[in-house]
Amino acid sequence: MEINFGGKSVFPITNAGNGEYGLNFINTANLFEAYDPFLRKYMTSAMSKIPLSVDSVEFFMADQYIMFIPGAENKWKPDLVRQADGTELVVEAQPLKSLIQPEDEIWRNCVFDDSRHRLIVVDRLVKNGLRHAIVYIMQGEDSHVPFTSTFHYDVTNRHNTQPVGEHLRALLDITIEASQSEVTALTYNDCIHAADSCFMAADFAGAMKCFERAFTLQEKPQGMHLYNAACAASLAGVADKAFSWLERRLRQEPDWYVDNPSADTDLTHLHSDPRWQTYSDTIIARRDRIEAHFDKQLRAQLQAIGESDQAVRHAFLNAYYTEPRNQAMVDSLTLEMQRVDSINQKAICDILDSKGFVGTEKVGNACGVFWMVIQHAPLELQRKYLPLFRQAAAKGDLAKETVAMMDDRIAMFEGRPQKYGSQIVEGRLYRLLDPEKVDMWRSEMDMQPLDDYLRQMGATR
Repeated sequence: MEINFGGKSVFPITNAGNGEYGLNFINTANLFEAYDPFLRKYMTSAMSKIPLSVDSVEFFMADQYIMFIPGAENKWKPDLVRQADGTELVVEAQPLKSLIQPEDEIWRNCVFDDSRHRLIVVDRLVKNGLRHAIVYIMQGEDSHVPFTSTFHYDVTNRHNTQPVGEHLRALLDITIEASQSEVTALTYNDCIHAADSCFMAADFAGAMKCFERAFTLQEKPQGMHLYNAACAASLAGVADKAFSWLERRLRQEPDWYVDNPSADTDLTHLHSDPRWQTYSDTIIARRDRIEAHFDKQLRAQLQAIGESDQAVRHAFLNAYYTEPRNQAMVDSLTLEMQRVDSINQKAICDILDSKGFVGTEKVGNACGVFWMVIQHAPLELQRKYLPLFRQAAAKGDLAKETVAMMDDRIAMFEGRPQKYGSQIVEGRLYRLLDPEKVDMWRSEMDMQPLDDYLRQMGATR
């Protein structure tokens, strides 16, 4: 049978053989994460070629497929329809009477990107009244593509009709299997993870929509998520939403503030709005009230240490991802990170040894820098200061989760099983002390269930 895909190319659809196919598609969350941020940029580039409104890329079934929810466009005519009885028809040859997709049909479109030698396959499904799509990317060899293996031929060349057709048919079998399985309901953390992914890909409108969806799933969202949502809305040019989320955080957290409300460039678009002055005045008044009895010199010292800790790491990661083959630069930044860590560790240890853990009543949120620096320190320092961090968490000066992470890290470095399941090695969960009790222990430390965490991190057990 010959299938005409939008009149551009003709492919025979043949039965897939029993041998393995070198399918080039994203099929697990950890594959997606492994190429971050290159792969996200690549996915965004590919998705932009699809003539369908796409809200966001999300992991509905992270153990099997990468899926997205299409926008509310029902009129995007499919090239191929697989009906409930197993027959396949070509829309070009036998147009559908209705463009409203039934739940028992699969609609397929193929989008050709000749300049990149890329074929983007979009299979659409309707499950439980919601329209989903599975995206496969078939890419000819290209040095700019972040895959470890690609097709050794141009998938957009008519001379390669036969192998491309076989791959397309194999992909349809996978989609059929997906259509017969359940789509996992999105959780709050799934939506936040999707929002973060969109934000990193500079899809600020998509990030805003994902944050909105998350906030419908949890009555009291985390404050930092409200703030990040406001940043996304600001960058998307939706000032009303941005101020709504900023005001919600102000109401939800009476003692929350930032040192300088105008310093965050993500919110620059809001500065000309009359509401900005009210927001800024509120933040500054809170800062002055709360910091009236602070040890300002120590707070400034801790903030400077924290900024240097993060700056060198951002520089290293940027070099590692943008120029991975520039080993000299990576090695140089590694040495610089070690130098900065050594200086910071000495300063932090001097404070902890002389003053103990100085909490929020004296330095505000800057007390988190104690944990940040020691988390990067040698094992003996982590062992030494963990009891101090436990006491700080009991008082509310540190998040319980940070103590759990350090406890697990020490256990892993000592070759012992971890208690809370925070440590992942090469995409797999480091071994657990007690798999039956891990979620109970995680709950005690205000951590999300382990399976949700692994799905978010793109890891497996």
